[in-house]
Amino acid sequence: MNMNSFGERKKKILQVVIRHYVRTARPAASEMIVRDYDFPFSSATIRNVLAELEEEGYLTHPYTSAGRIPTDKGYRFYVDCLMEGQKLTQEEEKRIEKEYRAKKRELEEVMRQTSKMLSLISHHAGFILSPTLDRSFVKHIELVPLGGKKILAVLVTRAGLIRHKTIQVSYDLKRTQLYRISKLLNEKLSGLSLSQMKEEMNRIIEQESDKYLNLLQAAKGLIGQAFTSEESEIYLEGSANILTSVKEDLYDYAGLGSIFRAIEEKRIILDIVRRLVKSEGVKVLIGRENLYPELRDFSLVSSTYKSGNKVVGALGIIGPKRMEYPKMVALVDFVAKVVNNVLNPEGG
Repeated sequence: MNMNSFGERKKKILQVVIRHYVRTARPAASEMIVRDYDFPFSSATIRNVLAELEEEGYLTHPYTSAGRIPTDKGYRFYVDCLMEGQKLTQEEEKRIEKEYRAKKRELEEVMRQTSKMLSLISHHAGFILSPTLDRSFVKHIELVPLGGKKILAVLVTRAGLIRHKTIQVSYDLKRTQLYRISKLLNEKLSGLSLSQMKEEMNRIIEQESDKYLNLLQAAKGLIGQAFTSEESEIYLEGSANILTSVKEDLYDYAGLGSIFRAIEEKRIILDIVRRLVKSEGVKVLIGRENLYPELRDFSLVSSTYKSGNKVVGALGIIGPKRMEYPKMVALVDFVAKVVNNVLNPEGG
C-alpha cells in the first residue's frame, strides 16, 4: 500500500475517524474532529479531506448521517500503515501464562481453555484449531482393558499433553497381552510422531522376521483404531460476544444472522482457519477479505503455532470490523507464543 499519496494531514484525519468509530461506534463529522481532537485545521478543511477519503474508498457515510465511518479499505490501510504497536499489560500476560502451568493436561482441555481465554480477554469470539494427532510426538502409550472387549488407549505427547479414547474390539485381549503391547510400543517406537510410529510398525511387519511380529500387528490395529489421522477440530468460545458488540454498532446488523449460522456450523470457520495454517505469523482479515460472505461484516485476527518446527494449528479471534486492532494483534501474538511453549517444552 502506497503511503506516498497520503499527506500527514490526511493520515491523521483517517486515523482519528477510525479510532473514534472503534471507541464510540459513531460516525465522525468534521465539527466533532475539530472540537474533540484539537486539530489545527478548520472544519471546512477537515470536511474536504473527509470527502477526499470517501471518494478514494477509505471512508463511507451512513445514509442518515453526515459523519464518516471506515470502509474495509480504510481499516486495511490503518492496520498496515497507521496502527501503532501495542503490548498486553503485565497483568494480562500473567493471567494467560497462569492457565498453562499444569504439568500434564488433556490436549482438549488446553484447546478449550485457549479459545475461552481469547474470548474473555478480547470480548470477541475466540478460536483455536487443534493439531492432528499424526503430528504429535509420542512420549508414552498405555493400553488398559475396561472389560466387555473395551480398551482405554492413552497417549501422552512429548509436551506432556494427554489424549485418550475408548475403543471396542472384536476379540478378547488379556491384561498381560495389552501390557506387552504397550511395553513394546514404548520401548521400540517412543519419541516418534504418531505418523512415524505407524510407518515404522508397517516397515517392521513387512520384514516378517521380527520376533515381536504378532504383537506389532495387534498394536498396529489398536493404535490405528484409537488414534486415527483425524481431521483437526475447531474450538470456539464467546459467540455471544459478537451479539453484544454488534448491538453497540448501528450499522452492522445485516450480517448478524450469517455469522451466527457460520459459527453454529463451524464448517466455514474451520475452512478459513485451515487456510491460515499454510503461512506463519499474525494475519488480519478484514470484512470482504474473508472468502465467505457470512464474514463480510467481521474481522479475523489469527496466528499459527508449532510443534517442533512444523506449524500444526492456528488460533485467534473473530469480531466486528470495529475492533481494537493493536490490542487484538498483541493478544493473539502472545497467546500463540505461549501455546508454542506448551507444545514445545524445554528438553521435551
